Amino acid sequence: MKDLAGFVEKVLSDLAGLPEDAMRLGLLGRRLKALDPRHAALLIDAICRKGRGGRSSRMALMALVDPEGLKSALGEEKCALIYLASIELGLQRVSRLFTDLPPRKKGLAGYDSEEDAGMEFITPGERRAMARGFKKDSLLRLLSDPDPAVIGNLLNNPRITEKDVVRMASRRPASPGILRLIAGHRIWSKRYGVIRALVLNPYTPPRISIALLEVLPAQDLGPAAEDGSLHPQVRLAASEILKDRNGGDRGQTF
Repeated sequence: MKDLAGFVEKVLSDLAGLPEDAMRLGLLGRRLKALDPRHAALLIDAICRKGRGGRSSRMALMALVDPEGLKSALGEEKCALIYLASIELGLQRVSRLFTDLPPRKKGLAGYDSEEDAGMEFITPGERRAMARGFKKDSLLRLLSDPDPAVIGNLLNNPRITEKDVVRMASRRPASPGILRLIAGHRIWSKRYGVIRALVLNPYTPPRISIALLEVLPAQDLGPAAEDGSLHPQVRLAASEILKDRNGGDRGQTF
């Protein structure tokens, strides 16, 4: 079998040739399923360690953000075996990706102001239609809507800007479900400001924050490691990734 570095480059090259995250996750899942659990864990660890090293590695990392998608691509049994192998090998970056922890803080989405709260008297169907519209004032009032379908329509609306999505991703309190929608969006999940806002939001599910940490620059890992409002595992992961980048990558082979 090829050395790990060569195998990783081949996988990344194949993933980069696909246009959508779902397709990349499907291919990555097939590659991982073909490996024994130990080698699968080493492959995921190597992808994580490449971090922000290039477009292909970032694309591969973003395919790992969705925990349910990863579970679906691999199957529960394979996920469990890779998790156990990562524990045995001491690959904490990998084991955290297979651990679904509750958010550090829990809360429900809701309207930010008394004026915007009046939107609750409009039916969900009407609000969902408004979220597909072109009136910017109405769209802005819907940014804190508690209905995931409304938020989904907003995220796909061409009138919505990155600044608007960062505002949604930064809200506290916030619904974990809505934050998952943002983290899994085909466009907004790739934007630096959105990623940073999700990672630094204590209402974001830790599993998502931990995956997104891998694509953040060192300047943001430090604040994440020291932010007492974040889940301890998120802070620990940020600290370890920062230390790893400063110390260089480990070389491993299959």
